[in-house]
This record gives sequence, C-alpha cells and structure tokens, in this order.
Amino acid sequence: METLTYHIQKDGSIWQEKTVEVNSHMENMNIKINIPKEYALLCYIIVKDSNGRFRMCRQIGYGPRTLIIGRDGMHTTAGGTAGEIPTGRWKFIICAFREYVMQRLGENSFDVKLTVSDDISSVKEPVGEQCWIGNEEFDFDRNYNRDSRWYKGDFHTHTRLSDGKETTRNAMKKAEKMGMDFYVPTEHNVLHTGWPDTKIMVLPGVEITTSLGHFNIFGCVGTPGRLTHILKHDGEERVSQEVEYTIREADEKEWLWSINHPFLHIWKWTYDNLKLKNLRFMEIINDPTYEYAKLANENAISFIDFLWQQGFRVFGLGGSDSHNLIDERYEGADEPSVPGDPATLVYMDGMTPSNLLKAVSKGHVIVTRYITMETYFIYENNEYLPGDRIEISSESEFENNLVASVTIKINEETYGKDIVPELFLIENGIKKEIGLEKRDERTYMADVITNWHTMEWEWKRFEVTSKDYGFLGYVNPVFHGRKKSKLKTFGEAVKVWKGE
Repeated sequence: METLTYHIQKDGSIWQEKTVEVNSHMENMNIKINIPKEYALLCYIIVKDSNGRFRMCRQIGYGPRTLIIGRDGMHTTAGGTAGEIPTGRWKFIICAFREYVMQRLGENSFDVKLTVSDDISSVKEPVGEQCWIGNEEFDFDRNYNRDSRWYKGDFHTHTRLSDGKETTRNAMKKAEKMGMDFYVPTEHNVLHTGWPDTKIMVLPGVEITTSLGHFNIFGCVGTPGRLTHILKHDGEERVSQEVEYTIREADEKEWLWSINHPFLHIWKWTYDNLKLKNLRFMEIINDPTYEYAKLANENAISFIDFLWQQGFRVFGLGGSDSHNLIDERYEGADEPSVPGDPATLVYMDGMTPSNLLKAVSKGHVIVTRYITMETYFIYENNEYLPGDRIEISSESEFENNLVASVTIKINEETYGKDIVPELFLIENGIKKEIGLEKRDERTYMADVITNWHTMEWEWKRFEVTSKDYGFLGYVNPVFHGRKKSKLKTFGEAVKVWKGE
C-alpha cells in the first residue's frame, strides 16, 4: 500500500505526476481517492502502467472514490482499461481541469491523496459487459436494426466519467424512455473504454474541452494523440497548436468532429484560425433548457446559414449536452435537461455504427425538439435526402420541379404543451412560410414544390418553429453547384457575419 499526495492551487502546476513501483503480481489494482467534495470536479486522474499504456482516465467529479483496475469490464471501474497488472513503475497523474480551476477555485487550495493497493473491493460503476479497449474491440459493423429509416439519437452527452451526474446504466434507462435508437457519450477529455449491454446503439466519442472552445469527436476508440498535451497546456498560447493537431488527426483517421455550442456564453468557439475548408459539422442546437441557449442556438443557425451562403457545406447537428439528474432543473427552466432533447435524426440504411458515421458525413440529418420529422426530396424521378448534392446538367432543367415531402409528428411526451408547428422553406437565406395540413391530432404534412434558379451555387432547407415554444426542427440543406468564397478562417467569417 502506498499513499501519494498532490497539492492543487490556482497558480500551481496543473499536471502532477508521481510513480509507484509494482513489484509483485496483483489480481487487481485498488486506487482510493481522498479529495474535498467541493473540488472533485476540478481534477482528472490518469494512470499509466509500466508499459506506458493508459489504464485509468476520468474526471474525479461525481464518480466513485474507489477505482478498480481488474481482469475484465465488470471488474474495472468506468474509465479503466481491464487486463493484467504488469510489474514495474506505474505513473499516477492528477491533472487540474483549468476551466473549472479558473471558475471555481479562487485563491483557495487543496490536497488530493491517492492510496494504491491490491485490496479487493466491489466495483460500483463498472466499464460494463462491452470492452471497446483492452480485451475486445469496438464492432463498427454490428447491426442493431436492418430497416432503412430515420433513427433518433443524441451526439452530445455526459455521464459520471466526466462531470455528468448519471451512471452509464441510468443514462441508458433515460435514453430508452426518450425513445432513442443511438447514443454518443462525449465526456470532457476522456473516453469510455467500454459500455454496459443495451439495446441502444452506442458510438464512442469525446468532447475536446479547451479554453478556445469545445469540439466533439465521433467514432474514436483510441485516445487522440494530443489529448494529454491539451490537458497539460490548456490556457497557454500553444493550445491552439494542440487543437489544430487534434483536428488533423481526426481527419486523417476519418473520425468525424463537430464544433460544440459555437456562441454559448463563456464556452463559445474562439479558435479563430480554424480553416473553414476543414469545417464540416457544427452543433446548432445545444441543451435548450439552459438559460443562455436560446440566443446562442439562434446565432448558430444564423451563422451556419451564412456559411452556406458563402459556399461552405457545413452540416448542423444537435446535442442535449445533458449533465443532470432527471429531477433537476436549470434556473428558470420548466423541464429537465435530458438525453434526446434536442434529438438528432439520422437516415440510415440499417443501423450500425459505421452506417451512422457515413450518414452523418453526408448530412442526412434533421435536428428536432418536441417533434419527430421526416423529409424527402424528389428531382428528375430520383429521391434525395437532406445534405445531398443534386446534379443539374443544363439551364433547361430549371423548369423541372423539386418536390419535397415533409411529415411532422408531435411527440406524446411534450410536458403538457399545446404545440402548433409552423413550417418554413429557406432558399439561399430567404425564408418563406409553407402551409401545413393537419392529418390528425399529432400529425402535420406538406408537399412543397420549388425550382432551381441558377447553374451556380444554390441551397434549400426546411425549418419548423412554434410561436409559443420557439425552435422545433432544422433540416440540413439540399444543394447544387459550387461557390468559392474569399473567407478562409472561422474568425474572418464571424466578423463578416456580424457586419464588423
């Protein structure tokens, strides 16, 4: 048994590393954490074995104070990599989460103590039956449903592995109640190494959280190579390089990445040197129950339309950013922040993790709140989905109609709200209301006929709102042609969008 002590203060070292020599065979490793409760969110614990392999990475937060590294996912605490405990020198790292230190610590300081032993303890929050890293590998081709249809999910969620308050198993219970088909856990700077068995399709992800903004990566099983550098150097000038390296790595490994809540309060995106040609996805609706979200989400939709006007294909996604327990409310909110609010609907030809990534990369996405929605386009007897490019070969084809079919269904669980949807067609930034036909108490439909007008760049999308409840739905555009913009970076685009 060995006890390690780390001292955390505002101007102290963010990254503190100590070692323990493991001299004999251990069945499991027991790590007890002693930290003042009020500061638990301020620290990450990272453990590397004698082979330099990550064996535990998590935010201390609301999780258990005894962490176990054991033989399999049911005998290892969430955030750990199961398997043999090799002898040799292990590293135990406490890293202060700079964002929270700046917000919450002030001039105070505190100690974190880790006691490392081979004690046998029950695992309160295990990795789960599925091991994505270690003894098994994540199966990107596992088929959860063979139907070709719209599937409902969430691309931005948190559990107790970072600063969320729900366990993974409880998160799945909530997701099932919300009627979700897929779920992407995106913890702050840490990855899940596995997951409990569930009928919901779970895709690994991570939220890269920096002082320059947050972005999600989808489909990454291994830890991004610069993630520990981001933790070490966040707040320093060099963190912009680390963000750029991580974006490049994601592109090289064909992970998808998306800017989160680009205009949200103190978490807005400020990495202005991001090249617009590399930006493909942006979260346009983030946790609508949060007080700062309404204006931030409106700005995100306005900005993504501006990017389309400039000729950039940037697809919108939704994310609940859910952290709380079901009975909690943000100040001023009359409903809980839960997974699936907003919902991101993705059209897949059979639900597999690889199909999800492929469909999102094509922009086959609708973001909704209080409703489910289906949208299809017909042109020249061919069917298209949101996000698709429609080829037009000559000006004579402008006379041929583009037909869109829209179906809107009000969800049964709408907290007693009397929701009346209003549908709008947005063509190249011009908004036009479209009449809806009410089919029954919950279903509205519209068939929309429109034309193309130019051989050059043109795009069309749908939006659904309610006079009483605001945002209901965002449909990614269909488009044709190409347009070259003089704008090069995110910062340049924001200045022009703002009229500066």
